[in-house]
Amino acid sequence: MTERQIPLPSRRDALFALAGSLPFALAAQTGGFPQKPVRIVVPYPTGGSNDVIARLLAQQLQEQWGQAVVVDNKPGAAGNIGAAEVAKAAPDGHTLLLTNINITSMNPALIANMPFDPQKDFAPISLLGTTSLALVVHPSVPANTVIDLVNLAQKEPGRLNYASSGNGSPQHMSAEMFKAMTRTQITHVPYRGAAPAVNDLLAGQVQVSVGVVNQLIPHIRSGRVRALGVTSRKRLAQLPDVPTLDESGVRGYESEIWLGLAAPAATPVALIEQLNQAVRKALSSPEIATRLQGQGIDVLLSTPAQMRQRSLDDLKRWGEIIRSAGIKLE
Repeated sequence: MTERQIPLPSRRDALFALAGSLPFALAAQTGGFPQKPVRIVVPYPTGGSNDVIARLLAQQLQEQWGQAVVVDNKPGAAGNIGAAEVAKAAPDGHTLLLTNINITSMNPALIANMPFDPQKDFAPISLLGTTSLALVVHPSVPANTVIDLVNLAQKEPGRLNYASSGNGSPQHMSAEMFKAMTRTQITHVPYRGAAPAVNDLLAGQVQVSVGVVNQLIPHIRSGRVRALGVTSRKRLAQLPDVPTLDESGVRGYESEIWLGLAAPAATPVALIEQLNQAVRKALSSPEIATRLQGQGIDVLLSTPAQMRQRSLDDLKRWGEIIRSAGIKLE
């Protein structure tokens, strides 16, 4: 009986076998992520800073991974509807949350029955960026400086109104901090979003607003509103002649909206680190920074631990302001 010979594979068959094994080798190196389309839930409507940075990040991650990355807008309840959905999602990295200071550090003090615990139900991945605010007045207001406005508001308490993009928004909270630090009474007029708030400010229906800089810059430059100060720690490149509130006499004032990316709490630490590195690669180029700055967003990247600490620090800070002002949302 002759020994049976096992035929050697042809060169063509060997190449096909090698090609077929590559995805499995790559999966072994990366933990098999992503295995399917990744969804970034934005708990706000389209068009705002949260949506802008989410869509740019999704585009960059999709190019990196060769896998679809989609943005899913789920607005409502001050961001809590979309965030609650992510909190309950599978902790496999395929459902992520575009979160911000509102969800992690303001809503817990504003809303009695939160549908989730932002500190326990999410795993921070990275900060993404910040947007700054500006204190502006209608030209009819006889105030050219922050101190002028403070003096006017103290002289006639309750005469002035200020517009915000909604109850509990960072614009609302920033204005309340200004009132608390200057001991002024300016009546809050909440709107459903920034656009109607700005429209009524331009029409003189309200006299004051603390709004997102990139939404106000065209009106500041045209003279339809007057910028008295910016809320950031340093002056802004877009408005170099506008002083900060701190240097204008409201010592220690600082408020900015930060944006970040988070995953469900039980997401493995190794996957969180992988996501952090992917985000850093996606947003680290000068071209991306320039594109975002044009939308009023300054790139700010971090470790997961730094993002968690930022949210905890802001939770304490804003909680004190919210409680002292007696602000509550249903």
